[in-house]
Amino acid sequence: MNFFRVFLKNPIYEKLDCYTLNQDEAASINPVPELLITCGPEIATVLEVSEYYVVQIQSAGLHNDDLLEAAIELQKEALWNRCKLKNKLYLRRLTENSSGNNSPVTQLWRPVVVPGSL
Repeated sequence: MNFFRVFLKNPIYEKLDCYTLNQDEAASINPVPELLITCGPEIATVLEVSEYYVVQIQSAGLHNDDLLEAAIELQKEALWNRCKLKNKLYLRRLTENSSGNNSPVTQLWRPVVVPGSL
């Protein structure tokens, strides 16, 4: 998995799935997988301009276990880099057109807590 820390300069408007995370588990370097996601998915229509940690997986979709594994690895990477994350997880599905081939991609986005904001 490749992890990216990005600053989204323009909002992304599309159908996204949004999960709410357990506050304690979302701040843990070793979260309990069964307790991490408290509810969702809810439909979100926009990723706001902000900083995010992102992981991209070449796949049309993820099963629940794979989703949790990727979400935990993303969280560990951010915490390892001393970033505090918000308690939201966005799931974005899209198709990339590379070299004329359409490949399905799944992305997980976690917003970063920016100092001085909530």
